[in-house]
Amino acid sequence: MLTFREITFDDYAPLQDFFYRAEGHGSEYSFVNVTAWGDQRVFFWQDKPLILSRFGSWQAYLYPTDPALIEPLRADARERGIALRFWGVNAREAQQLQALGFSVRPARNSFDYVYDIERLCELKGKKLQSKRNHCNRFALEHPDCRIEVLTADRLEQCKDFLERWYAEHEAVSDTDYSAEKCAIAHTMKHFDAMGMEGLMLFTSEGLAAFCMGNRIRRDMFDVNYEKALSDIHGAYPTINRAFARYIHEKYPEVRRINREDDMGIEGLRKAKESYYPDLLLEKFVAEEAV
Repeated sequence: MLTFREITFDDYAPLQDFFYRAEGHGSEYSFVNVTAWGDQRVFFWQDKPLILSRFGSWQAYLYPTDPALIEPLRADARERGIALRFWGVNAREAQQLQALGFSVRPARNSFDYVYDIERLCELKGKKLQSKRNHCNRFALEHPDCRIEVLTADRLEQCKDFLERWYAEHEAVSDTDYSAEKCAIAHTMKHFDAMGMEGLMLFTSEGLAAFCMGNRIRRDMFDVNYEKALSDIHGAYPTINRAFARYIHEKYPEVRRINREDDMGIEGLRKAKESYYPDLLLEKFVAEEAV
């Protein structure tokens, strides 16, 4: 049995290198997300990272991208008495695994919404007319608004903001935010160490929205969290557009914004679909019979 262990910041460099080269894969291939969500552990097989992920009682291996590593994971699964199950599998890999006898199913709630960065910067075209209108209305109603860079020393403001945000949403929704709360708390705790960046949107009344993310590929930036007060019209599209512009100016080689999945939450799916993603990045779960 492989001795999977807790991921530490000593693993940052090798894992970041592995994830950075994971072209064609989704946002789960990032140091931030494997340490913030669930109980995910690492074992290095001849310097190649293998990840065992547990989310409650559900567990699977993050697909290692190298088919040669299937065999040691098959042996590990056999010793653990569990099915050999991979998650984070892309469409090409799904076909390959299916040919090897794995049953494959799409994980729709985990599909990532990926956008061309210039479209989010400018919100051009008829499809995004409503987003431009929301931004314009926000600017008219809050002429003294300002956008500031989010740094680690300002996270306390965001934490206070989150208490209000969750209280308001939990009062009207049965969505379980416990996993997200743990993930965002972990990310804030290690904001600088994990290379996080963000923006804050203020009106005269105070903080209206904030967002944060990190670069996960040479040409892709991942937006991990975005929160805005629902009673401030246009706050969400305004912080969304501002962050895209900030990233585009700072990293001109980044061409795509990954706004991650919708977790099967109807309102979140509708919001992400309303920006008409340039790519709905499909992901699959592949499982071999015990």
